[in-house]
Amino acid sequence: MKIEIRNVADKGNPQKERLILRARSETDIGEYVLIQCGFSPDGVTVETFHTMWFPYKPIPAGDLVVVYTKHGADREKILNSGRTAHFFYLGLDHAIWDRKDRAPVILYAPEWVSKDPDEL
Repeated sequence: MKIEIRNVADKGNPQKERLILRARSETDIGEYVLIQCGFSPDGVTVETFHTMWFPYKPIPAGDLVVVYTKHGADREKILNSGRTAHFFYLGLDHAIWDRKDRAPVILYAPEWVSKDPDEL
């Protein structure tokens, strides 16, 4: 996987809570979906709670992808290391990563299919 889950910073603080990802190699973040899944002693479960399909955007190797729980506008910032942090927002008013029965899952989904609801 070209994206790795690093950590969650400021768990439980809805204004600062963020999931930090890192690009292990060059990739397009729009080919990934973030899912907050249930978690049990056996690992992740099929329960899903919050999802985010990232917008298409090339991400160079070593750059960070930071997903804030709060509301905000997507942006980026050059870091002291010369790498870039790319910021995205789930748009929620409450913290979600402070529970031991929930875990982040990143799906690599470059291929998908949909159908117009009027056709169903």
